[in-house]
Amino acid sequence: MSMTEHGITLDVAVTTSQAPCPTCPQPSTHMHSHYRRTLADLPWATTPVQLQLRVRRFWCATPHCARRTFSERVPQVAACSARATTRLTAIQTSTGLALGGAAGARHLARQGMPGSRHTLLRRVRRLPAPAASPPCVIGIDDWAKRKGHPYGTIVGDLDRHCPIDLLEDRTAETVAAWLQAHPEVTVVARDRAEAYASGVTQGAPDAVQVADRWHLVKHLREAVEAELREQPTLPWHPPPALAEALPPGALPSLSPADHAPIYPDTPTGRRADAARQARRTQRRGQYEQACALRQQGLSMAKIARQVGVSPRTLCRWYAAETFPERNHRTGETSCLDPY
Repeated sequence: MSMTEHGITLDVAVTTSQAPCPTCPQPSTHMHSHYRRTLADLPWATTPVQLQLRVRRFWCATPHCARRTFSERVPQVAACSARATTRLTAIQTSTGLALGGAAGARHLARQGMPGSRHTLLRRVRRLPAPAASPPCVIGIDDWAKRKGHPYGTIVGDLDRHCPIDLLEDRTAETVAAWLQAHPEVTVVARDRAEAYASGVTQGAPDAVQVADRWHLVKHLREAVEAELREQPTLPWHPPPALAEALPPGALPSLSPADHAPIYPDTPTGRRADAARQARRTQRRGQYEQACALRQQGLSMAKIARQVGVSPRTLCRWYAAETFPERNHRTGETSCLDPY
């Protein structure tokens, strides 16, 4: 052992008289040569420690073996061709998993253990992937590589909270084929898409189908909003006293044309189109109510409170000569096209 300003150096060697060949298990006692390996080890307190390991090379005694010579292995001390001992590698791996590359390297440097952030990341990447148990509770939903383009299906493990597979489309046949290949699935959380309902019924008829939390909250919000819109005391409806004071015809009355679809090219019966049309009808009613209240001479603040929109929205509505329609996004154009 020698101690310098850079740390402690230990000279170690294997004392066995023979070593087995790594290709054939035949042991050999005929030594060919020897060399030294420099291994980084755990520090003593905060002083770095290095091992100068004397490694012997033996002749292989088996005539048909592909190796003529081989070096003795010491897996208890260090792996083959490693520059650090096994126990230092284990510490670096656990630190990289807990703190990451840069933070883990700073933490180890304060304790006298060498290693850059790249070393810690290599240790983490070399870990074998953990054996995952078959998914029993899964969630399926649609996903898109780019907004407005063809959709696929993402399958997630709800027990481990991670995605497990990506399907090319969102048809019932694709979902049914995936579930038939995974018969261990017992619970499927999904949205209200008919394709997913049919696919789960075909692929896993015994599985329990439940609605996911996000869609439950979304549908509850939509139901509450639809119910509250019918109440006469909401901010976007005038109170009874003001409603009686308004002359007949001042309140907005929607014509049959307002209920007609403004997107004739889209198929009827789609929930997204129905929701879009309902929002347009609500905005049209608020717009006409705001125009009627402005003719009564009310201030912008009072109109905004009664209609249920911001004063900035009222300014934009009053600046427009007619009801401002919202542009329908088709996904075919991009803001980067002019460039």
